[in-house]
Amino acid sequence: MLHTVNISPYASSALANCLRYSENHSEILLLEDAVVAGILGGQWQEKLVSSGRRIYVLQEDAMARGIEHQIASQFELIDMEGFVELTARHVTQMKW
Repeated sequence: MLHTVNISPYASSALANCLRYSENHSEILLLEDAVVAGILGGQWQEKLVSSGRRIYVLQEDAMARGIEHQIASQFELIDMEGFVELTARHVTQMKW
């Protein structure tokens, strides 16, 4: 299942709830304000890495916030084409 999170984890519990309720083999896409969770050395980096889920960060949103070079290497930056491919790969999706 693909989970998409678009709200900053510093402003909402959406990402925390996503990690709590999603299955270990789920994939999570951080977009819009949620991309800040992917910052190297940030408090969310370790939580996301230790979750065992595959994490993607929408490159355009990271660039819009000036943090594209600060995203931790454990997370995959994807462009809009990659976003479309990711959503096409998953029959079920959950937006947080």
